[in-house]
Amino acid sequence: MLACHSDQALALLADADEDERVALGGLRYQPNRVVLHTDERFLPRRKAARAAWNYHAETSRTMDLERLTMTYDLNRLQGLNRDGIDDGTHYCVSTNPTAALDPTKVIAEFDYSHPVFDTQTLGAQEALRAINGRRQTYFAGAYMGYGFHEDGLQSGVEVARRLGVAW
Repeated sequence: MLACHSDQALALLADADEDERVALGGLRYQPNRVVLHTDERFLPRRKAARAAWNYHAETSRTMDLERLTMTYDLNRLQGLNRDGIDDGTHYCVSTNPTAALDPTKVIAEFDYSHPVFDTQTLGAQEALRAINGRRQTYFAGAYMGYGFHEDGLQSGVEVARRLGVAW
């Protein structure tokens, strides 16, 4: 089983056949800058408007995905600062921040690549499902679903089930 990005799986297959090359190659990736920080300016000003996932676009008239910032509210997602323990720190993860973060509030920065989901992706997913296990090679990853970590887990569980392992 290859539980990695599809482009990495293709690079690992020394004997990839045409179907594998087409299916794995049909999934594209885009680079994303991810920053762990405590700069609350990337969350809605009104606390009641804050969600687990918050997005900010440069302009409300244009949805240019390259200029879209998604900020995850880790306090909400991970249950931080609950049970009477609250030091006032609000932890956030922003993907592709379009504005400058306060450098004193940056904890860590990472460069990742994430699958691009479009109609080409749907065809590649269908092709991968059709060949998954055909040559005793199984593929698992978030790209088999909607790109979430849970989709990667689900695809791994599906491979395990096909191999006779119940979970």
